[in-house]
Amino acid sequence: MTAAPHKISARHVNVFYGDKQAISDVSIDFDRDVVTALIGPSGCGKSTFLRTLNRMNDTIPTARVEGEIDLDGEDIYAPEMDVVQLRARVGMVFQKPNPFPKSIFENVAYGPRIHGLASNHTQLSDIVERSLKRAGLWDEVKDRLSDSGTALSGGQQQRLCIARAIAVDPEVILMDEPCSALDPIATAKIEELIHELKGRYAIVIVTHNMQQAARVSQRTAFFHLGALVESGSTSDIFTNPRQERTKDYITGRYG
Repeated sequence: MTAAPHKISARHVNVFYGDKQAISDVSIDFDRDVVTALIGPSGCGKSTFLRTLNRMNDTIPTARVEGEIDLDGEDIYAPEMDVVQLRARVGMVFQKPNPFPKSIFENVAYGPRIHGLASNHTQLSDIVERSLKRAGLWDEVKDRLSDSGTALSGGQQQRLCIARAIAVDPEVILMDEPCSALDPIATAKIEELIHELKGRYAIVIVTHNMQQAARVSQRTAFFHLGALVESGSTSDIFTNPRQERTKDYITGRYG
């Protein structure tokens, strides 16, 4: 039986901001149905690398990406790649919840509407309901879909942003420290949600919280000073790391 091809393959990826190199020769694969955690000290390149996976670095004028990143075997940096379509396939949830200043309904409906995923209001309503249910938010907001998304609590706003990301039926979800601005109860809800979403998407999560990485991921990659030090199954990385630097970080010698 041949192994399923990787969802995303990155090979020899380098990222520069002007003259400064932020990522150095990173090669790693991400698979369907797997949560991969990117861990490492602040400023080690985790978020920069994450942003290469859906070309968010394109929005930074000085950023330059070298190497190859394939999504289902297609080079996402090829000139013919439609970046809008790419970002629908590879959704992103940011560190701070960033709902649009629109109603809860419109926040989730926005993507399906611009991508033409619904041909009438009933279909659109179905997508909104399904996305909010998957994001574990429906029961809390179903009676106030016309209220502003910005009126929700921080944890609810983050789940709204996850609902917004999954409404366009992505294949990959990138999460950049999605719980760092949240309290423990909201964090637990997001972690629970990541477990539930795992079977449907490839999920890549940047976290500075090692306990969180251990709880939510099946694979972990440790970054340090812009380089990928090692990656492997989460249990191996946490209990039996091959590299001294990984061991030092996991045991709290630096961070």
